[in-house]
Amino acid sequence: MDPKLIANVTYLSALLAVVSLVVNLILITSSRRQKRGWIETSERFDEEIAELSRDLDTASKQAGEHVRRIAWLEARARSTQPQTPKPQVETAPKPQRVSITERRHRVMSLARRGQDIDTIAQILGMNHGEVELMLNLSKAA
Repeated sequence: MDPKLIANVTYLSALLAVVSLVVNLILITSSRRQKRGWIETSERFDEEIAELSRDLDTASKQAGEHVRRIAWLEARARSTQPQTPKPQVETAPKPQRVSITERRHRVMSLARRGQDIDTIAQILGMNHGEVELMLNLSKAA
């Protein structure tokens, strides 16, 4: 073999190895830069999610307070309604009845807003067991 040919092939092989090394270094640097960007984006998303979670908790607490205030106002409005004149014959007053469907709807509505069983029972003036039964039945359905 010709020594010049061997030298040229060796030179080209070395040049190809150097070019390959440079390309690999560029790709590694680029991928590290992208990885850092993704990590920063992920951290920013985590912070935003935590902030939104805090906002949701605050809104849920405020909604619970509003529900309690509305229930209190409804009870107060019922108690201050003008009384109709009683007939001459004494009859026992009938308690105002709310249908089971309406009570179930109110229980489910409060549960969706994040209220616990005790709070729902207190707000609606129901027994703890009754509220728990309604929630369990709706989960089973």
